[in-house]
Amino acid sequence: MVPIHRRFVDIEGRQVHYRIAGSGPALLLLHQSPQNSRMWREVMLRYAPRFTVIAPDSPGFGYSDPLAQASPDLSAFGRATWQLVQALGLGRVAVMGMHTGGLIATWLAWAHPEAVSALVVDGYAAFTPEESARYGDAYLPPFVPTWDGAHLRWLWARVREQKYFFPWYDGRAQAAMAIAPATVQASHDAVMDVLEVGDHYRVGYRAAFKHNDHHWLAELRVPSLLVYRRDDPLLAHLPRLAALPRQVQVVEEPGIPSMLLRLDQWLAATLAGEPAAAIGPAAPPVPQRWRRVIAETACGDVAGWLRAGPGPLQVHLHAPASAAFTAADVAGFDGPVLLVDLPGHGASCETEATLDAATMVDAIASFVGTFAGDAPLSLRVHGASAAYVPGLAERFGASLRSVHLHAPWLLTPQEQGCLLDNLPTTRIDRAGGHLGDAWQWERERHLLWPWLPPAANARRLVDVPAPARVHANVVELLRLGPRLRALLQAATPPDLAARLRALPLPLHLASDPVGDFAGRAAALLSGHEEA
Repeated sequence: MVPIHRRFVDIEGRQVHYRIAGSGPALLLLHQSPQNSRMWREVMLRYAPRFTVIAPDSPGFGYSDPLAQASPDLSAFGRATWQLVQALGLGRVAVMGMHTGGLIATWLAWAHPEAVSALVVDGYAAFTPEESARYGDAYLPPFVPTWDGAHLRWLWARVREQKYFFPWYDGRAQAAMAIAPATVQASHDAVMDVLEVGDHYRVGYRAAFKHNDHHWLAELRVPSLLVYRRDDPLLAHLPRLAALPRQVQVVEEPGIPSMLLRLDQWLAATLAGEPAAAIGPAAPPVPQRWRRVIAETACGDVAGWLRAGPGPLQVHLHAPASAAFTAADVAGFDGPVLLVDLPGHGASCETEATLDAATMVDAIASFVGTFAGDAPLSLRVHGASAAYVPGLAERFGASLRSVHLHAPWLLTPQEQGCLLDNLPTTRIDRAGGHLGDAWQWERERHLLWPWLPPAANARRLVDVPAPARVHANVVELLRLGPRLRALLQAATPPDLAARLRALPLPLHLASDPVGDFAGRAAALLSGHEEA
């Protein structure tokens, strides 16, 4: 099997994530809304033996930064895609897109016919001005986390509904679709697509709905194949396509398998004379500017943020089962900084590895070593990431100069058992109940110590966390799924306090009494220096 690699590229300070596999003529795959390049995995594996297959995350989706405009149109998405083609040094490229991605691909073929060798669109959205006016706000209500988690119940119902009616909010028989309902797993996956992108889900949809001037299609000059599947609600748009150039072919297929069989032949014939792609060298990093980085480790790709520069490197580890850090979280720190998305979290989430302590330490150490060079290290760990400190201290040796602990979890065996016994369910429920359970657990762990039975002595007299913070952490809980228990079990060993106290290097504590359960973190400072 040809491996799929993940990369980031800096385009005028905007970080763009893409996947790449194979060799041969370049084939660019553009995803639908609100998904990301992950949707193309099987297609990439299918075509990587014959083509250099590249699947980017559109701006604001997946792990790519958004565009500066609040409401970019399709041509803005198209120009951003063209910037990526140029940044990768692709002279010629075939482009294939689905739904929103198909419209972006059409713009690319229309605007740069000299560089686009072929165009494939899976479901061209030929919206009319009337539909653009009718959908819009009704189709795209704001997605804002609420303290009671009601936004999750709404999202589950909305995702289920979109397989019954188009548009999803129109419950009339005239809008009903005779297609198979989504499986429970497919509904969960669709919910995750929206949870990961948040309210930005509206941006891609809005650009597609507003596009009702189809002159790009009528003016195409490259070999093009427009495919409509019978299980696609956009099949109703097929009769709207008229007066197309002779090099544009429109076909109807029963479903994805037959479409791919057709593409096998069409792409092979159309790209037979195209040269193999040669990806250009990456631009050198700009000092003192944040950039996304990614490295291959034994447990899969690990990602993070790096601000390079001279001097000791500060390495920040967020708490397991919580959201990864961004540059805004470390705004007060000077000098070079490396933020690690823990394996299974953030942009490092795409791993099937068991997230035990040894695996986490190996992956973190490998990732840090890729970017640290010979620089001395300062380690700043949050919450249960303290469990990785002894292993990292052994791996880094003399290069690790200090450790800063932020509210470490230091539990007894009984407390660990209580924590594990009361974790949220990871079983996907047909009514979406697992979403609400994750939300309730995450919300209440800020108000109660999660390793104590719910009682007055477990109550934490603190401000409520912002719903956006709870939401970001719930996304990580849902990503982890069944691995959550093993992750937190490995990250809360009852002997952790003794192991930390035995470390032959300075320990610093960044935890106020309210955040220091039973004063245990402060007790670690006996014989160590406090920050």
